[in-house]
Amino acid sequence: MTVTHRSISVAKESSFGSLSSTTGLPDNSGLTYISIPCERDPIIIPGEVVASERNDARDGSYFVPPEPDTVWSSGSRVRRRTGQVVVRVDLTTIGTGADTYASNYLGHLLGAGLKNQLPSIVDGDAASAVTNVNTFTPTTGYAAADVGCLIGAELNGRAEYSAITDNDVGGDVTVSPAFSSGFTGTPTLYSLATWYVPSRSATGTKDHSLSFRIDGVNYRSYAYGCVLESLAISLDNGRLMGEFTYQAALIQDDHGNASGPIEPTYNAGSPPFFRGSYVVVSDGSPASLSNGTVGETQGRIALDVEDFTVTLTNTLTPLGHSNSILAMSGMDISDVSVEVSLTVSTVNTTIADDYFNRTVRQLVIGTGPIADGKGCAIMLPAAQLTNDPSVYDVSGNDIVRQQLTYQQSRYAGDFTTASYESNAGNSPFRLGLGV
Repeated sequence: MTVTHRSISVAKESSFGSLSSTTGLPDNSGLTYISIPCERDPIIIPGEVVASERNDARDGSYFVPPEPDTVWSSGSRVRRRTGQVVVRVDLTTIGTGADTYASNYLGHLLGAGLKNQLPSIVDGDAASAVTNVNTFTPTTGYAAADVGCLIGAELNGRAEYSAITDNDVGGDVTVSPAFSSGFTGTPTLYSLATWYVPSRSATGTKDHSLSFRIDGVNYRSYAYGCVLESLAISLDNGRLMGEFTYQAALIQDDHGNASGPIEPTYNAGSPPFFRGSYVVVSDGSPASLSNGTVGETQGRIALDVEDFTVTLTNTLTPLGHSNSILAMSGMDISDVSVEVSLTVSTVNTTIADDYFNRTVRQLVIGTGPIADGKGCAIMLPAAQLTNDPSVYDVSGNDIVRQQLTYQQSRYAGDFTTASYESNAGNSPFRLGLGV
């Protein structure tokens, strides 16, 4: 048992914890596991035993074995651990032809903490005309539910991204922030599958929970009832890496049925790189604390950003009960915090007073390449600063930099109704992947 080659696979649960209706214990027989092409080091056998310590009166210096916190089955205690499962993987997109992440490991990973909106147009649509950098006439009609979805195009050899704010202004589609001046003629636009933090009446919801299976030589472990606790996106020589951390309601071993590590399933798209793309903030403030009446059409300011990180943190609150070994019926997302940190290498004076003036701006981080089944973008539709950008970073010995740290604010700049807000419309955070 000295070899530690290992893999981790993920399955989407149809019900939290995958409990059997007859035994009340987890049953993975109906789950379809997909081996994830992730980094090996974070893959461990996770979890800690839950127990009630016995501090009984004694007649000497000794200890009494603790009482494991679990249920009984067939007259014996059932092993139970809880803890975190960590997966570090890049965001390689699905590629051409598939058109959905519903059965894909990335869709599974993101959907355990976010909601997803699949755009109605998934293979690219050449605009029949461009009115201006915020407005185009589609060749194919967009659906009302596309409001809020991220959208992109390749302009002058670079990937650019924005978000749909209205889908029917005299038959046109409006986006914000603006594309560059290269948005002319009949460009092909690619809608992105968009994962988002739900707002308004959908606050706290997600698509599903997960089960993980860890496989190695002579060992196998399962985690059930897993919900996303945090997602940290950073750069590895330009490649976007996502570190996903999940809280598991139950972790168990099944070493007797181990069959060795499982070869990962790779996506056919492209890993997103922070190259050939832009970081853009809007040139004005979108509707935020007060509801807007029309879809936003903000202009753009391209920032010279050399590095960035994005950290999304879900506050998970167990819905405790005594009905099962899980000790809960689910985990609610009771709060969400998103923090985006940018290192700007060329000081931008336009935004220098934003913290002092309480200015909110749209923020879009793009990646390359973009095409059918490719592309990735991250957006805070209303980004508020938590530090003062007029305090320049002069700690190095080379150039003056700006360090910008944004959090999500309330956004109300999409032309939408309550029914559309059950999709990505007016959501405060969005992550898009090419379909």
